[in-house]
Amino acid sequence: GGVSAFSRPQSHHPNKATIPSCPPPISMPVWSLSCPIPFPTQDSSSSMSILTFVTPVSVSSPKLWAISLYKTSLTRCSFLGVTNRGEEYNDIPSTASSVTTTSGSAYSVRRRDSMGEAGLLPGGVDGAVGWRVTGEYRRPGSKPLGSTQGVGILQLLSPKQSKLVPILGKMPGWDGGALMKKEECAKIGHEWVALGSDEEEEQFEVLPHCASYIQIKLKRVTAGGDHDVCIVQVTKNGVWDDVNKTVFWLEEGDQQQQPALDSTAALYSGQLRDERII
Repeated sequence: GGVSAFSRPQSHHPNKATIPSCPPPISMPVWSLSCPIPFPTQDSSSSMSILTFVTPVSVSSPKLWAISLYKTSLTRCSFLGVTNRGEEYNDIPSTASSVTTTSGSAYSVRRRDSMGEAGLLPGGVDGAVGWRVTGEYRRPGSKPLGSTQGVGILQLLSPKQSKLVPILGKMPGWDGGALMKKEECAKIGHEWVALGSDEEEEQFEVLPHCASYIQIKLKRVTAGGDHDVCIVQVTKNGVWDDVNKTVFWLEEGDQQQQPALDSTAALYSGQLRDERII
């Protein structure tokens, strides 16, 4: 007989019970997050890494996005102001307001089991009463972290920038790796460009010729397995200005006239699979 519309043929795979269910592969836009390194390093002043877990979560003002950062990456630690790659920034209810410190190192900051405010940035960030860091969150001789942490630029890569993914996504940034990334990008014609910020004295570094640039500011953080999930506020939206070799920041009306960016204009993870990069 045939198979009923309400039944499914039985699998005879010997290890069926041990095979985990996996979501289907989805082609996602490929981004690079660039942010200042807010603690002393021996090389670069900026860190860049590859992100594919990036999505808008609100439409009305303030515009909020969610980004997912790998917990041991230099970019995640720079963005959150965590100076050690093994240092957690966890949701722990019982220690939500505790701050501990050891000589010569950053405070160990703990956070709530529900998504809470970052609490580490200067004025303008929603308060997190009872667990905002007080005092200096830095190593001796370093700049105050409040001026640089929690800010960055999301760069939507173009299809021609797929060769940057192994450099920015697979090379660690620690122990001189940030400078190596910068040098390797320059070798294939993608030299990092310094940008000034209207709100901060610090400068960002970006890749030229990206499909889009979005400046962000950290608002909230929660744990996401081997990643930290950050809710960020979009503060600027820009495009590459090839005449002046910099990012041109758009006004609100200009942003609404931008065309949608599909796989012909932006790099998607499906292309990386086709090119066997991932």
